[in-house]
Amino acid sequence: MILNRGIDSDDYGGDRGSRTNPRDPARDRPPPLELPFTIGDLARLRHQVTRRAENAGLCDPRLGDFVLAVHEVASNAIVHGGGKGHIHLDHTDDGLRCVITDNGPGLARPLNGHGIDIDIGSSVDDEAENGRGLWLAEALADRLDITVGDTGTTVTLVALLP
Repeated sequence: MILNRGIDSDDYGGDRGSRTNPRDPARDRPPPLELPFTIGDLARLRHQVTRRAENAGLCDPRLGDFVLAVHEVASNAIVHGGGKGHIHLDHTDDGLRCVITDNGPGLARPLNGHGIDIDIGSSVDDEAENGRGLWLAEALADRLDITVGDTGTTVTLVALLP
């Protein structure tokens, strides 16, 4: 004789009789991606962000745009933030939120209420070999927020899902 004591429909996701178990989309999401990174981790980071974004439902061309924006910000964290950074990528109710932090000295631009004045489009020098990373990330993400503090810079990128 097999007894199934204590097993309720909520424990295994099934239905019993007229009871229904509404599906909670947040419960089906993977845990956030949390990783420290250095320059040697950028390729792996791009692959993991791509996989997470695909699984969340982001499709090309927006998929490629978001991954490139994340790559640019992560590269900036390495170059300007002491050679390393940290990524937190989470699937929210509205989309994907990627927070990249570093421990560098911050940006040398004037601060505003969001952290810095991101009038990036007017500051891009066509002759410069670099300096387009934040401009590109702002153009490719649905939202870009930058906060500069005493302990480093935090950049939040958002890609809204359809």
